[in-house]
Amino acid sequence: MTEPRQLVFQRDDKLQQLLPVACSVAVSCYEPPEIQELVAATLQGTFQSLARTGMDLRGLDGVTLTADCAAASTAIQTLPEGQLPLEAGEQPNTMEMARTVPVWRGDELRFHIVMRAGLGIGMLNGDNGMQALAFACLAHEAAHVEHEGHLYRRFPEIYGRPIPCGDRACQTFLKAMDVWSEYAACRSSAMFRPEAAEEFERVFCRALEDSFSACEQRIKEYREGGDIPNGFIDIQQLFGDVFVCAGYFLGHVDGLGLQIEQNAPQASAFLAKHLEIGKLIYRLRQTLDELWRNEYEWPSIEVFSPIYEIICAMMALHGLIFVKTATEWRIVMRGNES
Repeated sequence: MTEPRQLVFQRDDKLQQLLPVACSVAVSCYEPPEIQELVAATLQGTFQSLARTGMDLRGLDGVTLTADCAAASTAIQTLPEGQLPLEAGEQPNTMEMARTVPVWRGDELRFHIVMRAGLGIGMLNGDNGMQALAFACLAHEAAHVEHEGHLYRRFPEIYGRPIPCGDRACQTFLKAMDVWSEYAACRSSAMFRPEAAEEFERVFCRALEDSFSACEQRIKEYREGGDIPNGFIDIQQLFGDVFVCAGYFLGHVDGLGLQIEQNAPQASAFLAKHLEIGKLIYRLRQTLDELWRNEYEWPSIEVFSPIYEIICAMMALHGLIFVKTATEWRIVMRGNES
């Protein structure tokens, strides 16, 4: 296995403020040395170009190209004791291309991009569509570095220990933060592949539709005598995934200056048919836009509580609510709080 390569960035005044001092690239998934060199050089040039657009990449730790993003991320990621990520479930007809994970380097938190090996080749590909997909994916992950890096610099005390969620179900509050994270990354990078807005519109609508049948099934199991914790164990995951999909979609819509009614006919029709859900999604869009406009003035992570409340409101539409016991938060049917 070859050692990671070190990227050396140009250090003019503007880039010096927006790029890290050191950054490594692991490209051992490619055997030919010339491919390793080309991928590393392309990544270096791309990060410099993104920084020139104003993207703040000071928090970038490095990039790992791999055949298995989940396994590679687990190997390098460090989470606070007792904190488990509530990861998005796989969406039908989609494949994870990349993810950005926090890593500690001494007493500093940095952010490491893990990408599928095929994207590295895609950046070198003569096929315009594949090349656009690869660069858009890298831009999206770089945007995560920017926004997560800002969150860390703004509230360094929330890292390395359990998130202070207040009197809320912690996993769902963390999911609310994930909704913002994907919205912000999509809004920052939407320009690099505008056609992705239509793709994420389809994913969002499908996630909403699937949530209906999944909820009905959980409720049916409960009414037939199923155990509440087992029957509703994945409800946080289910609704969290729906809103993360909404974050992707709305981030592209706002990043491209689109309107749902004119530019997203499938979503517009769905939300018009389901008026109460539509109200929540438009409320979510407004909330996310306000977070975006005030990102550098956030007083605390309580700014994410409106997203949490919208997720809870969606659950309530299905007759489900959170109840706190002596040891945990549980989801129960409305009217069965005791």
